[in-house]
Amino acid sequence: MTPQANETRKTHVKIAPASQSVRPHKSGLIPVMLVLLLLILGAGTAVLFVTSEMGRNVPPPSVIPSAGDLTARDANYIRIGWQKDAAEVLRDFMAATSSEEKLPLILNGRELATRLDEFYGGVVINDSDTPAEAFSVYELSEEDRKRGLFMMIYDQPPQFEMKEFFRPLATLEVQHGLDEADLLLSTLARAGNFAMEPLRVHAFFKKTPEGLKLDWEIFAQTKYRTFQNFVELPETGQTNVFRVFIVEDVPDKNRAEAGTRTYRLADPANTGDTARVNVKVDSEAGRVLSTLNWRGTGDGRPQTRTATVELSWTGDENAPQLEISRFICWEFLGLGGKAHDSSVSAK
Repeated sequence: MTPQANETRKTHVKIAPASQSVRPHKSGLIPVMLVLLLLILGAGTAVLFVTSEMGRNVPPPSVIPSAGDLTARDANYIRIGWQKDAAEVLRDFMAATSSEEKLPLILNGRELATRLDEFYGGVVINDSDTPAEAFSVYELSEEDRKRGLFMMIYDQPPQFEMKEFFRPLATLEVQHGLDEADLLLSTLARAGNFAMEPLRVHAFFKKTPEGLKLDWEIFAQTKYRTFQNFVELPETGQTNVFRVFIVEDVPDKNRAEAGTRTYRLADPANTGDTARVNVKVDSEAGRVLSTLNWRGTGDGRPQTRTATVELSWTGDENAPQLEISRFICWEFLGLGGKAHDSSVSAK
C-alpha cells in the first residue's frame, strides 16, 4: 500500500472528543440503591430491637423528694394538717382521768407533774363538760403557725334552765319606765340569776419532736378561771403566774399613786375577768411595761400585748394590794415567750 493510500485512510477515522466519553447505563444504579436501602432498614430494625430490650431490663428511676416538695408538705401541715393531730391529742387528754394519764399529752409534762397533782388533788378528773369534739379551730397568724403554735377554742354561750326560768312579770308602768321596780321584783326578774355563765377555754398546741403537745397551764387558767378567782379573792401572801392581755389604763378612782402607772390585766379567754394594777415607774416591771405607755404621749393610742406575769397580794390583811411581783416575758411562757432577763432591756 502506498503512503498516499495510508494517508487517505487516516482521514476517515473519527476520534471522539474527551467531553463526549462513554457513560454507564442508568440501569446499573438501581441494584446499588436497593442494597443501600436494605442495609438502612436493617440497621434501624436492629436499633429498635436493642432499645426495646434494654428498656425491659432497666428499672424505672426512683423519685427523690426535692426541697420544694418538703416545703409544700410543711405548708400543708401548718394550714390544715395540724388539725387532725390536735384533735387526737385533745380527745386523749379529755379522756384521761388522772394526772399521770394527762402528763404525756401536755407541754413540759415532767416539770408540771407536781403541779398537776396539787391542782387536781388526786381525785378522778372529769372533763366531760368540755368535750373535745366541741372545740373549734382558731387560725393563728401564719407567723405563729410557722413557729409550731396552733390553737382550738371552746366557746359555750350562757345557758338557761327553762324549768327555772319562770320570772315574775312586771307591770306595764314598770315595763315602760313610768315606775321603778321594787327590790324584790328587780332581783327575781333578773335574767342573769337564771343563766349559767358562759364557758370559754383556750387550747394551745405546740409542735415538739414528740409531736403536738397541749399547753396545760393556759388550758387550766381559762377553763377554771383561776385568774378571776385570784383577783376576786384577795389573800395576803398569795402568789401565782398568769397569761394575760395587758394595756395601760386609767387608775381606779381615788387610787392614783404618785410615781406609778396603772395597767389593766385581762384573761385571754374571759376578757371580762380583769384587774387594775399600779406599777412603780422606776421598778423593773415598770421599765419593761413602759413600751405600752400611751397616756401623756403624742400618739395617745392604747396598745395591748400578751404577757406572762407573776401576781402577788401584798400589804395588810385588811387592805391587801395586788401587784406585779415579777414580769416574766412578753407572749405566753412556753408558747413563744421565754423568761425575761432583767439585764436585757425590753424590746
